[in-house]
Amino acid sequence: MKHSRLHLVLLGLFTLSVLTANAAQLASAKVLSISGTVNTYTEDSQSKPLKTGDILKQGDSIVTTPLSSAHLVFSNGSELTVQENTSVTLAELTQEAFSGKKSYEQLQADPSKSQSLLELNYGKVSGHTKKLRQGSTFHIETPLGTAAIRGTHYTVEIRYNAERGEFLLIVTNKDGKVDIISDYIGNFEYGRGNIGDKRYDSTLTDDKSEAIPPAHTIVIRLSKLDPAYDDIINALKNYAPFQGGDDRPETIIIVTPPIEDPGVQIASPNEPEQTN
Repeated sequence: MKHSRLHLVLLGLFTLSVLTANAAQLASAKVLSISGTVNTYTEDSQSKPLKTGDILKQGDSIVTTPLSSAHLVFSNGSELTVQENTSVTLAELTQEAFSGKKSYEQLQADPSKSQSLLELNYGKVSGHTKKLRQGSTFHIETPLGTAAIRGTHYTVEIRYNAERGEFLLIVTNKDGKVDIISDYIGNFEYGRGNIGDKRYDSTLTDDKSEAIPPAHTIVIRLSKLDPAYDDIINALKNYAPFQGGDDRPETIIIVTPPIEDPGVQIASPNEPEQTN
């Protein structure tokens, strides 16, 4: 009897370990398409060109060059497009084991509890997070705040405004549920173009969280007067995975100006100010 119980215990532990390993393997992202030149970097900074069909795991980073992009699908069915001149890291990916034969791209909802945390180092991503299960999360973290996304089309962007010397976080909720979590002053009031604009304050001790209505955009601005300005700009210049290495490409980010800033050229802090 004791041997039988021991056998059952060992079998249970083995089954649990297999399920845990399977869950770890499930937590990944598949590359659906590539346009232009896109590279992927592992946690130890090993680099290779990204190809359609590649499987990315936790800790991998994607870096796109000008006129390039990558389209991914995650193990929870959510899709992400990494736009040109962008660096994003798959900081955390977990997915509980689930049954079924559907491929990632066939999923219309989260098949099991999942946790996804992406770090947008610079640039812009857009995507469609499909219906998540209770307890699942899909977050995109930036130096100025985090977009918590549940079942929506969205965009998240980090810009540097060379004319004003401002660092900006821009999040758009197109048609679903997105919360912004950040240290900003006041409450959002949406004006022309359904845009809400607030100043980031690094001296605040508690993050604020607010739901962004569908078809609305928030802009959070970090000015030169903020005590954390230099630290955040230096972090941008030393974004993962390069951390200031000699092979780090320039973070050139030139984008369409916001509605409230007509005529402003947007560039990285590594580049001289550009004029019309």
